Amino acid sequence: MKSKYSLIAFAFLTIAALGQTETTPSPAPQAFETPGRVPTKMFIPAELMSGPLHSVGDFAENDGMNNTYFLYSGDDAWAVTTGIALRTRIREIYAIAKLREMSKTDEFARAMANAGKQKIEGVVGIVTNPLGAIQNIPLGASRFFGRIGEAMKGGTTQGEGNAVQNMIGVSKAKIALAVKLGVSPYSYNQELQTQLTSNARAMALGGLVVSAATAAVGGPAGDVLMGLNVNQTLQQTLVNSTPDDLRIINRKKLFALNVSRENADAILMHPWYSPWTETIMIDAFSTIGIDPTAFLADACNALTEEDAIFFERLAQVLARYDTTKAQLRSIRVESHAVCALDANGTLVFPLSCDYAIWSEHAAGRVAEFAALTQGQEDIKGLAVWVDGKVSDRAAQELKSRKIDLVTAVLDKK
Repeated sequence: MKSKYSLIAFAFLTIAALGQTETTPSPAPQAFETPGRVPTKMFIPAELMSGPLHSVGDFAENDGMNNTYFLYSGDDAWAVTTGIALRTRIREIYAIAKLREMSKTDEFARAMANAGKQKIEGVVGIVTNPLGAIQNIPLGASRFFGRIGEAMKGGTTQGEGNAVQNMIGVSKAKIALAVKLGVSPYSYNQELQTQLTSNARAMALGGLVVSAATAAVGGPAGDVLMGLNVNQTLQQTLVNSTPDDLRIINRKKLFALNVSRENADAILMHPWYSPWTETIMIDAFSTIGIDPTAFLADACNALTEEDAIFFERLAQVLARYDTTKAQLRSIRVESHAVCALDANGTLVFPLSCDYAIWSEHAAGRVAEFAALTQGQEDIKGLAVWVDGKVSDRAAQELKSRKIDLVTAVLDKK
């Protein structure tokens, strides 16, 4: 049998061990967050997760900034990067289905028969692919005719004049139809373009009547204009203007902001900026009211449609900052990133992303931004304004560095 002293010693050692366990420091936090799988429901509303013609995978792959979602429709599957692109693709699935349904009606057949009597062969390429109206014309043609629309509107013969009027009619019908279906008339989706053009030709040249009820789309197609974050006035401009109309409007706005003709042409003729994308972006600059030349030079590096949308969103974020936070006095590029300096000396970096985490790359970029406050006297502080989400860790890291962070800025009214 154990002695009284043995029991006391045992109790003491036990208590000491427990105390040691309680005071053992917890493992140090990871230096950085790592990209990987994230739940789709964190970023996509439930009503968009599935519908009669589509479903979205439960998980997405995050690369540190953007998510790649997995979209399914029938036997087709797509990996779609960014939530903006995912919403667009879902709307297009339903729009294409509706257009195919419309093209099978007797009314469509009669309208196409009537449309066949109209001659627009000389401009059919422009009608089919309006967003490529410039780049699909040989460079030599622009030497003689200038900007496509302005030259063609002049018309030198009665036949050419009729063809141009037909082209404009089809273009306007296509815009109206696309808006009713909740998609952009300037989508890069070639199947959608084919279906839109066919039905628009039946409308403009064959007398096909498409009411809002006829074009109603089942499922979560949604209103394309609602997702553009633009006011009613700009919505009406987008809907009621041809690509040439928009280009003229945009050129005037850029000149008013002291953008040179060369720099204006570079963005207005850029192959990845659709008429709507460049109009929304330039309208944002017009709202701010300062020279955006530095921004445009960077925006001209866009290599994809997604790049163009990225810069469009950056311009909108800056406009939102200017109207709700503080007046911007200059737009510049620092550390290879678009930014703007406000009247109080805060340098704001706009960011468009799905979900930014505190990755090693992000930490390095933030260090570069923070160094700017040491080297330039006019920079008094830093801010990051984001149209998407930021991880808790990233938010904490920015706060610890006294960098102002605002997220989901385009969702705020």
